Amino acid sequence: MPFGQFHVVHLTWAIVAIAILAIQYEMTPYMFLGLQLHFGAGREELSTFAAAFQAGCAFGTMVAPFLADRLGRKPTLTFSITVAAIFSFASATARSLHMLLVLRTVSSASWAIAWNTLGPWYIEFLPTRTRGAMLTSVGLGWPVGRGIAIACSQYLVSDWQKLQKLQAITMLTLMAATRLINESPRFLASRGRKEEARQVLDAVHRTNGSTWNSSRQLCLDDTVQTLDDRTWQELFSNAYLGRITFCWTLFCLLACTTILLDTWGPLMYQHLLFPHRTVLPHGLLMLFNIGDFIGLAVSVCVIDLIGRKGGFAVGFFLQGSILMLLAGARPLVGFCGREANTMGLATCRLAASCRSFAWEGAVMWALEVFPTSLRAAALSSSRTCMQLMAVLTLKVSAEYLSQYPAAQWLQLFGGSLIVAGVSWHKMAQALALIV
Repeated sequence: MPFGQFHVVHLTWAIVAIAILAIQYEMTPYMFLGLQLHFGAGREELSTFAAAFQAGCAFGTMVAPFLADRLGRKPTLTFSITVAAIFSFASATARSLHMLLVLRTVSSASWAIAWNTLGPWYIEFLPTRTRGAMLTSVGLGWPVGRGIAIACSQYLVSDWQKLQKLQAITMLTLMAATRLINESPRFLASRGRKEEARQVLDAVHRTNGSTWNSSRQLCLDDTVQTLDDRTWQELFSNAYLGRITFCWTLFCLLACTTILLDTWGPLMYQHLLFPHRTVLPHGLLMLFNIGDFIGLAVSVCVIDLIGRKGGFAVGFFLQGSILMLLAGARPLVGFCGREANTMGLATCRLAASCRSFAWEGAVMWALEVFPTSLRAAALSSSRTCMQLMAVLTLKVSAEYLSQYPAAQWLQLFGGSLIVAGVSWHKMAQALALIV
């Protein structure tokens, strides 16, 4: 399938979809102030609120491949997005924190189903020659969604109910937009619906301005991924047991580092750089988000040049070292004042730009070291492990968050990233894997 106008529209739709999905995920820390004022929530309750989203995501990630393989990509997307929107609206009417936690868990499970279905649907339309670039470019939608979350939270401040309704409205908009997309022709062909697959392919070629012989015999290659009992048996066989164990460990390291930083980072940076303020420094956080966007754009260009090993070095070692440097230089603010604060802001933006290298590297590594038939199972199980580990680390970290100053937490996060990088390197050597 040649690259053409259809794929430009396809990429644009996927970027917008990821931006909308990112709003619901990234809104968590910006709802903390409203929950504190409305429900009197403390750090323990806030950590439970954050962990509820990850717990729901763990369940949604497990069931998403089965739903997408049986119902289809488009129906699963439409259904899960609709359910997420409904429960987001319902969450805004919650009368107690316990009710909110239940509704948020269900909403996040539906969100995870949509998130894990969007990837296969998007990939199965991509032309072979430009598949790598289009696969990495779609991630640019995430910092766009985070930027919207930051901007809206700055305007609404402590009104968590309106923030919740905003998530529902954006999800309903995305649900309506699913009427504009086609079902994956690879899925249709794999289910024996060859005529429908030909109609979709004919529409794609017409949009691209190319011709296609619809009477051709459709032959599936090995890019259609389905999960069954044999898939899981092969994944845990001696040939792949070491790789999947390493993959789970890698994603758990992400849960212990970057997910914690995403959740507690806004509060930590507030206490570190603006200790006398009572609200989040939204302008500062937007600058960090721009740094993340720039880092993601740079990673698209250089990730194939530096390889997965270089990507992990930037995402773990470099980011961790920058955070350690920032924590160590924090006492200079009292002596150098504004200049030191300016340097601190620049250093934080540089650290934010390294974040995407670890995430992109982990996902691409999981896709590259397994054969096509096992990729869906490997990636979904790794993400499930990551989200379950995130639940544990969020709950544990909340107990100690108020006991230590922000600079020590920054040292802890930086040290954890460096340790994660060392652990990844040692395990890769021990397993003799090609990274």
